[in-house]
Amino acid sequence: MKTEYSLDDLERFDREWTDQFATDCGWEEHVLQDPVDDLDLFFTHIPGASMLDVGCGWGRYVHRFFDRDLSYQGIDHSIEMLRVAREKNPDATFLQGTFRALPFTNDHFDGLWNCCSLSAVPKKHLVTVLEEQLRVLRPSGVMMIVMPSLLYSDEEMYEDDDGNPEIYQSHYYLDEFLEYVTNAGFEIIEADYRQWNGSMYVLVKKPG
Repeated sequence: MKTEYSLDDLERFDREWTDQFATDCGWEEHVLQDPVDDLDLFFTHIPGASMLDVGCGWGRYVHRFFDRDLSYQGIDHSIEMLRVAREKNPDATFLQGTFRALPFTNDHFDGLWNCCSLSAVPKKHLVTVLEEQLRVLRPSGVMMIVMPSLLYSDEEMYEDDDGNPEIYQSHYYLDEFLEYVTNAGFEIIEADYRQWNGSMYVLVKKPG
């Protein structure tokens, strides 16, 4: 029988996994190419300077945002990841918190950068989470979403070697994901697969 976990449980599992990943310095071996095309699209469309890096992790792209003179804030639920981020980027502002309940007023940011964070959300809760991202965007503000693309659709709890719940992951077809995004109230600017690195990008805006 499949176990049903609460959102709080799933976030706790993900936070514990991420804390351990940071403590083990796994991020140092996590060699990934920067999604330059996605970053450039974001820079082209963001209508102002104020931005939030949603699920910022170790602050992998902070230097790119600073190079564009953006007013950067990062948020992550992992205290250990934020410790690494602050050590690597002492001039940046990082907050500890969840993207399910962002600690910002309505219409706060010109842009959100959201790289791979939403894959930890169960599909039945995705619209609600996206609506929270929409809330903190200013009218005509944009969000760049980058997601893993394995060219199949499923969701499952991954377990450790002892069978304990470890991390939850959702995978989408692009058209499927776009339906969730539009149901949350966003307008699609551009979206496609990046076959060379197994990702998909979705650039959206808040109407207004």
